[in-house]
Amino acid sequence: MHFLELPLVFFTVLAQCAVGGYLMVIAHLNSIPDGKQRRLVAVKTIFFVLAFMTIGFASSTMHLGSPLRAFNSLNRVGGSGLSNEILTGSIFFALTGCYWLTEVCHKSKQRFRSLLRYLAAIAGIIFMAAMVKVYLIETVPLWDNIFTPLDFIFTVMTAGVLFGSLLLNVFGGSNTNANKRMAAFGLLIIGLHFIVIIIRTISFSSIATSIHQATTNLQAYMPMIIIQCVLMLLAGWLWMRAINSEKKQVTMLLSLAFVAIFVAEIFGRGTFYGMHFTVGLL
Repeated sequence: MHFLELPLVFFTVLAQCAVGGYLMVIAHLNSIPDGKQRRLVAVKTIFFVLAFMTIGFASSTMHLGSPLRAFNSLNRVGGSGLSNEILTGSIFFALTGCYWLTEVCHKSKQRFRSLLRYLAAIAGIIFMAAMVKVYLIETVPLWDNIFTPLDFIFTVMTAGVLFGSLLLNVFGGSNTNANKRMAAFGLLIIGLHFIVIIIRTISFSSIATSIHQATTNLQAYMPMIIIQCVLMLLAGWLWMRAINSEKKQVTMLLSLAFVAIFVAEIFGRGTFYGMHFTVGLL
């Protein structure tokens, strides 16, 4: 993987963590009976969701060479996948930020805050769909397949859910039963993701063009795939340990699990970009 692709690696993973974390947080907010506690949890957790999106957008502008070129990416909204991705991501960021401000100020009606909360969730899902669409390119055989949307969705549902679970535990928005439900869901998705990685790696042997063979690239990136799988298993083990540990240890174990799954996704996304080749002569 070339160094110039690292900004895209971090942008996609951070954005997917932010969307997954946001969806997990809002799914559990209504289970907090105390209105004041619910508002405090929303303010603190969504601040970090916005921070991840901010870092992700800042990283994406580095790929353009100059942050000022970011405005040019909106020139073909509707006709360009990249323009649609930036637009939908900006809408998700704006709606999430507006919802966060309404919770901070606590002056608007509950119905309006709930509307913004769910509009941001819908925008986040649309943003993820637009991001997937960017990479379904017919001339890139290793991207134009079912594994691309699966890879992105699994990041949202593993790293994102774990991110949300961590935030909820740090700021007092979760409990033992909720932790067990989130862990059961997350561990199931990690297992499915692990299986899909194996199937995808095996499928590389059947992809080739007149001058490129996927197996040639695979030899160079196999260590990264192995590291990704090991870190995923480590994250799953730590997550499982967290739900069976004392309350004081839960946050620490969830933090370690999130670091492991986040780094695993970085390696996985690095492999995704590194395996790129086209059906032409380039």
